[in-house]
Formats: sequence, structure tokens, C-alpha cells
Amino acid sequence: MPVRRLPFLAAPVLTLALVVAGCGAKADKAAADAPKGEAPTATAPTGDPPGASATRASDTGPSETSPLPPTAGSKLASYVGKYPFDKVDGVAWNDHALVKAGIAATVTDAAVRKAITTLQGPAAPIEMRGDKIVSWACEAHNCGPHQWSVQIDPRSGATDVCYFDEAADPDKARWFLASGKEEKREANCQ
Repeated sequence: MPVRRLPFLAAPVLTLALVVAGCGAKADKAAADAPKGEAPTATAPTGDPPGASATRASDTGPSETSPLPPTAGSKLASYVGKYPFDKVDGVAWNDHALVKAGIAATVTDAAVRKAITTLQGPAAPIEMRGDKIVSWACEAHNCGPHQWSVQIDPRSGATDVCYFDEAADPDKARWFLASGKEEKREANCQ
């Protein structure tokens, strides 16, 4: 089965590759410009004047790069600890473009997609589980038998969705995976 790719990922990855490639060119130029027998001097990649002292991200520890637009992952991470109906910068979790795009790309069953995106009901606070941001909700007055969970990797946008409908299968939840696969797993989505 083909892997689904989100179109907004291509440009940032290409930009990152070009930036990384350019970093090696500066080091090569410094080595070529150094007098024979002397080690090349390091140049600040940001164009700071010689002798300027500035704290850089590399001085404060490793940082992760993201193929998402610069603020997308941090915007999703800012929902952690909030409920899906709470708004961040005026947008609720369920209305966030990356959440909607992830669900649309992953959930192939239109009825399940509609239930997840339209039904109102109780929800748990959004949390980090490993490297994914996870939301959980259920249908009002039918919470145990009908629930779902959306799990998004904030660095890549890869979205996995769990959907449990006891009327359809009392023992297993359906999992729609970012890889394009669908599988059934024991238990509900909690």
C-alpha cells in the first residue's frame, strides 16, 4: 500500500537540506583561506562580527529539527494540558489545520471520520505519550462504548487514529495508521 505524504512537508525538508549543505561550504572556504600550516578559524554562521559573543542553540544543547513549518509543531505542543475544546491562539484542537489534515489523510472510513470530527462529548486533557501529542474523546451519554483518540507526531505530522465502537466490535478498536494501514487491536482507545 502506498505511503501517504502530506504536501506541506516537502519544502521545509528541501530548505533544511540546502542549509545543511551550505554549512559545509563555509568550512571548506575557511580551510582554503587559512595560511599554510595554520588551522582555519571558525566563522560565525550567523554573520556576527569577529569577537562577538552570543549564545547559540548549539551552545545550549541539542535541538531537534522539524520538517513541519517552524511554528506548527510548537503550536500543537501548546495544546498539551488543555482540553480539545480549549483554544490556543483562537483555535480549538479539533479545528487546528494540522489535526484536520492528519485525520483526513489517515481515516479512510467516512463514517468514522464524521463521528470523530462532529460528535460532541466528554474529553480528557491533551497529553504527551512518548513523542506523540494525544487527544481522547467520547460520545456524550455513550462514552465507554463509543470513543476515539487522535495521536500526532508534532515533528512530522504523522497521525494515528483509534476508533472504538462497541456496537460494531465489543472487544477491539479500529486503528487507522499514518502508514496507510488499518488494523484492529484489543480493547478500547483509552
